[in-house]
Amino acid sequence: MGIAMLKSPLTGVFSWQRGRQIAMGLRSPTLFSGAFLCLAIAFTVYFNVVIRINPDAAQQRFETLYEAGSLRRAAPHGERTIAMRLKRNESANDVASLKIKTAKTQLARKKYERGATLMRDGLATPWGKALDRRSRIEIENQLARAYIRSGKIEDAVSIYASFLELAGDAASHGDTRATEGIEALYAELLADADSEFAGALNHTDAYDIAASSVQQKLATASHMASLGGYYGMQAGSEYAAAGLLSSAYETRKEILGGDHQDTVQLTLILGPLYAKMGRLKDAENLYLDAFHAQERVKGPNSPDLSLYIKLLAGVYEKQNRFTEAQALYEHMRRLFRDAFGAQRYAVNRAQDRRVYINRPVSQFFPLEEEYAPSDLVSAVEYSVPASKLPAIDEMKLRLAPDTNADAREANLPVRLAQLISLCRNESGERISLRSGYRSYKTQYILFERNGARGTVTPPGISEHQTGLAADINVNDRFMRQSDRAFQCFEENAFRFGFILSYPPGNNYLPGEDSYEPWHWRYVGVQTAQLYREAGPYNQPQEFLAALPCYQERAINGSFPTAGEPDICQEDAKIVAAFPNEGADEQPIGENAETARILNDSAHAARGRR
Repeated sequence: MGIAMLKSPLTGVFSWQRGRQIAMGLRSPTLFSGAFLCLAIAFTVYFNVVIRINPDAAQQRFETLYEAGSLRRAAPHGERTIAMRLKRNESANDVASLKIKTAKTQLARKKYERGATLMRDGLATPWGKALDRRSRIEIENQLARAYIRSGKIEDAVSIYASFLELAGDAASHGDTRATEGIEALYAELLADADSEFAGALNHTDAYDIAASSVQQKLATASHMASLGGYYGMQAGSEYAAAGLLSSAYETRKEILGGDHQDTVQLTLILGPLYAKMGRLKDAENLYLDAFHAQERVKGPNSPDLSLYIKLLAGVYEKQNRFTEAQALYEHMRRLFRDAFGAQRYAVNRAQDRRVYINRPVSQFFPLEEEYAPSDLVSAVEYSVPASKLPAIDEMKLRLAPDTNADAREANLPVRLAQLISLCRNESGERISLRSGYRSYKTQYILFERNGARGTVTPPGISEHQTGLAADINVNDRFMRQSDRAFQCFEENAFRFGFILSYPPGNNYLPGEDSYEPWHWRYVGVQTAQLYREAGPYNQPQEFLAALPCYQERAINGSFPTAGEPDICQEDAKIVAAFPNEGADEQPIGENAETARILNDSAHAARGRR
């Protein structure tokens, strides 16, 4: 018992030590974890303090997040870095590249106004101006989109209007991705921006331009008109076009008045667009306003009114208001009778239409490879402004003199020079001949070189081979429908013997839409007048194919009646124009639907390689 009593204290000591060791063993991981947590907290505090006071650390953190694609998380670090670097007296140029990157992170956070400000400031520095051209264009495009999304439409319009001008001819072709180079990049980015404008502008309610002066408002309206005209030519961009054009129209109408020619000009773009969109009442109101404006400006008896009469009558016909349309057509015929005489049309039944100036030319009416005009002359010798060396073939045109007049005064180049002079004075724009005659061989070479891009017509179906076609330059690029010169050509070209060969929606050339507002074809004064007075609207090839029918009916005073089938298109006897056919008139067939099917596919195929 004594021994037991002596062991008890020792056992207690050993038990206590063992328990202490066990407790210490259990506490070690806890203490370690706690220590680690304390260190982590301390490091985090230190890190956050450092990146808030050390610009280099802050920028390193920004760059890490930026490169990892965490743009939203990177944004505040970028902003902090910019502020700290500027605070330590670094220049705006030193932080320019950082501003551009930070702008992109702010755009990712949908902070569009802040992003736009940073981009604008970065581009304004020497660093921004020294960027390679493509990089700068891409940033300017992002800036313009940021402006649209932040509600600064005016600033975006200014940028994209400059894109349009810098795109040059690349903006004249529908498929911008089929071309290459800087100009094509401008056109591609511009085309992709249509959805931005469509989303930001209400096409049924004009945008109220915010500007500090009348001049700035008009400048923005001019930019909107140019962009709207461009989008109006692009399939699927109707809403962007309508939003821009309606805003430009209402601004000009408010400031300049409805009678001003800049206001009237927009009806020739916006009216057809409204009609295409099914907004016939809006188109009608535009054409009525334009007609009355031109009536006041040009006088009630001017044949120039015929364009607006025809547009308005066409809308009435689409609304089944045939009585009103017919009244307008009869009014136009009175104007023509008074201006050009009661006996203004004649028929030449023996004319060889293979060489005559009125022959149709398209993928359905191809030219033979051997065709070449025999009366080519240098356009500059007749005072036609040229855009290329006068001696080359493209600066030549057919003389195509009138048979019963002084050939030195009544011919194609003289009349083109007169038309250009008139429209240059009216528009104030530089107008010149871009391209006249091109042989079959030249057209073939150009097509082989550029045909895949969709910018050159296949050989054998180009009107340039006839020497009767003139591509027109305005300000050193293709004429556009938004040019004032285009309005002048639309109103007056028929009086000089010219018609628009490839209007909107035509299928005369390969491709979805071969609308070419720059391409004008000489058919002679009498034929051009008849086309304006009695021809189907925007169907020049169908009209030329059935020309003898229209001439004969016009002489008999039997013009088409609104709402009734066009007899000349329903029951046409068309003169063929192929090398294996005679020079006399030869019927192609009866009851052809349109001129598009008057030649069989074998004939049409011969015009292509």
